[in-house]
Amino acid sequence: MSLVRVGRPVLAVVYFPLFDEMFTATEGGGAFLNGVRLRVSGKTSLDGALAGTGQAQPGQGPEIADRMGASYSAMAKEALYVRISVPVTHQLAQVAAGRMDLHWQYDNVRAHASGVLLVQEAGGVVTDLDGKPWELTSTEYLAAAPGVHAAALEVLR
Repeated sequence: MSLVRVGRPVLAVVYFPLFDEMFTATEGGGAFLNGVRLRVSGKTSLDGALAGTGQAQPGQGPEIADRMGASYSAMAKEALYVRISVPVTHQLAQVAAGRMDLHWQYDNVRAHASGVLLVQEAGGVVTDLDGKPWELTSTEYLAAAPGVHAAALEVLR
């Protein structure tokens, strides 16, 4: 769940019952997991990075599937491990917790506002794939630890 004001997420609450993990964030107030403050990873190189992305959805057309497949292939050549899974917000929460180093997505990015806020408030960088700051109207994004963001952006361009 997220609260968005003037096009920016300002509150995020995400609960994963299987793990009994409650992620929360407020704009300017930090990100937390079960009340413990979060920080993104300190990785500085993709060769040891844990990366992730979502999957193409039925009906999106072959262009999205091809783009996602090409980006997976490119990142798999650079990162230690690349995961393709859903829900995407879970991956964003893992980036915020420092358990993963980066996550990118090409479609339906508005639905990920809560995860974006978690990453930002945990010290991560979230941009579109041109390197511009993420906005609710962005068509894609990269959420990453600061030390791997630039290198990941180069791989995904």
